[in-house]
Amino acid sequence: MSLYAEPRTVFSIDDCHFYHTMDLPGVGTVIGDWDLRTGVDDYLGRLSFADTRVLEIGPASGYLTFEMERRGASVVSIEVPDDPGWDFVSFPSAVLDPVLPPRREIMRRLKNSYWFAHAANKSRAKLHYGDAYNLPDAIGEFDIALMANVLLHCRAPLQIVEQCARRAKTLVIVEMFYPELEGSSICRLAPSAENKQWDTWWHFSTDFFRQYLGVLGFLKVETAISAHTHLQTTSYPMFTIIGSREQA
Repeated sequence: MSLYAEPRTVFSIDDCHFYHTMDLPGVGTVIGDWDLRTGVDDYLGRLSFADTRVLEIGPASGYLTFEMERRGASVVSIEVPDDPGWDFVSFPSAVLDPVLPPRREIMRRLKNSYWFAHAANKSRAKLHYGDAYNLPDAIGEFDIALMANVLLHCRAPLQIVEQCARRAKTLVIVEMFYPELEGSSICRLAPSAENKQWDTWWHFSTDFFRQYLGVLGFLKVETAISAHTHLQTTSYPMFTIIGSREQA
């Protein structure tokens, strides 16, 4: 079995669900759940991507994939396979069973949006469908690893950070910013019996990642804040943590 997926041919944009708003060559602007275009420099840590090899965890529709590629990066993305399709919070079957069929369909359409945009951009980015908790050695080493708004959806986020830290010189972590969590190295459990939030596990403080990156040997750690629009209505602040192995 090949390490990287063969591109899927997606004939109609109507068979796509776009997570990202993006401007596609030959198509124009497509509207997604999140618009990252304004403030994307801060979102990506104001790093130079020229002549870099980038590991991306969770590309969704691929806006960041193609933006980093446009800036000179060679990108390898890791996406969850069709089964299980998501890192579901461990609710009882009475909660999860009604969720699974519509979620599978959304994920199918989401993956279609990546391949539709991949073709429109004439992208050379590679995609591996697999387990982000256990990345294959064959993917090699990277200059930068990007984990953008994905760790909140993962039951063991630090395991993914460790996987990236073994392979990359610089780590970039992007998450929602919760001011009330600042000042302590903590993460807060998001789901409860009452809210039945099956798709999101955690809220993080910036200190949580700053401290852990130091544990992993990333001694130069910087933070940026940017704001981005969800569903064309509400702007949310996000933090970007940039960690490198250079001395502070």
